[in-house]
Amino acid sequence: MKLINKISLWFLCIILVITPVTMAISHAGIKRKMIEFEVRRLLSVNDRVASLLQEGRPVDDFIRDREIEIATVRGPVPATNPQVIKRPGKVEGMREQELALFVASYYPLNGIVYKVTSHNYFINPNEFFSSMFITLLWKMLLVSIAVLISARILSRILFRPFKNTMEAIRHFNIRQKQTLQLKRSSTREFNELNCFIETMTNKAMEEYATAREFSENASHELQTPLAVLRTKTELLTQTSLDSQQAGLIEHMQTEISKLSNITKSLVLLARLENQEFNTREKIKFCRIAKNVIETYAYWADLKNITVTHNTGSQIFISIHPVLADILVANLMRNAIRYNEENGLIHVELTADYFRISNTGAPVTIPHKDLFRRFKKGSQKNEGVGLGLAIVKQICEVCNFRVSYAYVEHRHIFCVYFNESYLSELDMIPSNSSFQRVVFAEA
Repeated sequence: MKLINKISLWFLCIILVITPVTMAISHAGIKRKMIEFEVRRLLSVNDRVASLLQEGRPVDDFIRDREIEIATVRGPVPATNPQVIKRPGKVEGMREQELALFVASYYPLNGIVYKVTSHNYFINPNEFFSSMFITLLWKMLLVSIAVLISARILSRILFRPFKNTMEAIRHFNIRQKQTLQLKRSSTREFNELNCFIETMTNKAMEEYATAREFSENASHELQTPLAVLRTKTELLTQTSLDSQQAGLIEHMQTEISKLSNITKSLVLLARLENQEFNTREKIKFCRIAKNVIETYAYWADLKNITVTHNTGSQIFISIHPVLADILVANLMRNAIRYNEENGLIHVELTADYFRISNTGAPVTIPHKDLFRRFKKGSQKNEGVGLGLAIVKQICEVCNFRVSYAYVEHRHIFCVYFNESYLSELDMIPSNSSFQRVVFAEA
């Protein structure tokens, strides 16, 4: 929900709560004021009658058109003076309920206590409630419409700097080496937000440049001595060596190659984490997949592994070409390396997923650890344990999902290009040997 909608909803809730309360308070106040006013009027009428009686003047002309009763009372003046009596009820011939208000005042005049009672009928204030309720509904409706309209107008005016900031962030690219410049606003909070964002983006650009420089330096500086070591060991092999010395040199060459592969893989992971690859470009993924499969077919033949594939045509995926090649190559190498003699590999590619399965023994580590760095399915294998970690990192950069399952003596890796496809797909048939599908998590 948008911020302006939340603010509008909040104000509407306040109106819905406050308006009925204020209506009840107003109703009680109007009722009290009406009765107080009428009591004061009837008291003034009683005082006027008392003054006429005290002066000995006739009162008939004054009370002729008024509801006034005059009586004498034996005994002293009551402690409660005046006395106000309210009698709600319907008057004969009237449809609405009226309130009969009686005000009795006691006056000691010339040694005689007079009781002067005046009364009047007026509409019961409770009868106003229905009219007030209708007025309340109209008020709430008009105020709600006014809040919604004014919120939209204010949103375009007050939140324009915030929208400009969001648009600038959306188009900001850390690889372009251009500092983020945000427009200043007359609102202090937006200026503070812009200053914070500018500071954080500048810091991110500095750290990105440092990490990129380190990865480039590491790639260059580490590969140079490794190449020298490889050259020196090759020269040693051309000298006269006994069998033990030749075995040691061969072992050294293997470890040097492994160290070189680790260095290249770590540098690639660093570049992936720094998002140095453009993954928005759509490429013909099916062509890259076929080329990689053909490249590794020779290695598979050396182990008598049969490779079959069903790759569709005209399949375009948003991914960098280099990353696409590495993704397929790492999965192919993994399928060959962890396969068995006379084994099978099957590759399937559609517009929604890339799946590769191979025969082989079960892995010796938990499935959830397969995509972690330096974790190998078998410690006897010559791999460095970074292939699947690179696959996972490529999928994260490209917003893909990768999963693993072991079913019927087969390792199954599947890369899903479309997140919504997962909810519709029954990935692996359910059977007695089924093991839970494990997704590589960030």
